[in-house]
Amino acid sequence: MKSWIILLVSAVLFSGNTYAQRDSTQEDEKRTTLTLAGIYGNNANYYGQTAEQKLPYVLTNASLRLKSGFYFSAGSYKLINAGGPAISELDLSAGFEADISKNFNAAFGYSRSIFAQNSPLLGAANENTLSASLAYDLNIFKTGLNTYYAFGTQRDLFMSFSASKALNLGSLFSKNDFISFEPGLEVVGGTLHYLEEYIVRRDRPLNPMPIDPYPTSRELSYRITRDASSFDMISYNMNFLLGYNRSNYLIETGWQISALGKNVSESKQKARSFFNLSLYYQF
Repeated sequence: MKSWIILLVSAVLFSGNTYAQRDSTQEDEKRTTLTLAGIYGNNANYYGQTAEQKLPYVLTNASLRLKSGFYFSAGSYKLINAGGPAISELDLSAGFEADISKNFNAAFGYSRSIFAQNSPLLGAANENTLSASLAYDLNIFKTGLNTYYAFGTQRDLFMSFSASKALNLGSLFSKNDFISFEPGLEVVGGTLHYLEEYIVRRDRPLNPMPIDPYPTSRELSYRITRDASSFDMISYNMNFLLGYNRSNYLIETGWQISALGKNVSESKQKARSFFNLSLYYQF
């Protein structure tokens, strides 16, 4: 999944999805909240894919969620080893979330991304994203269906289906905290115009993308084995979230393993591994 969209939305919905685990017998009263987030990731993740150079990043974000269900957020994204400007990407988002029933909710939103010139990010061709999602809690596990229409220099459509289970592992120091663990599965399908554009930008001699100052031997040479306009599987993902929760903040680590679909091939077919460390604080 596109990691920075997920993290922005996660910060916005932090109060509804995390604090509600503390006491399932009490209804989570909706209120206006401001959430600040700081996130480190070991590599930029675009729907389970990576750029040819490893791109660790730091993301800072502020999200305002109103009692009515509307939310607004702004985030800055800095690639640690890519050089260039202080901000590699700026994201501005707005949207609305509504409860259709006790266990069923829907959300839609818009995100505008401003990228630095010659950005090495895979998704730099798509500066705008419209999103819509449905989530249903079966009590045994929670399912989600998400659709993303990304457009800018190129146009792409993505869809994902996810299933996850949030577990409360009990308190660590006192009754005012708890440890959460959430394993999940996700499959992502979509078009590949963004990848086609990435390859063109990478190979353009008069306007090259930044050169990795710390080259690796991963030999990731992208090639597309299908028409970029056809809709097909992009990635299969396993996610594991482990968090320390208190009344106003969450410290969370995330690990994702991603395998690409057979029609997006590379010189070496290896599963990707992503790690992030996040801090959320809510007012």
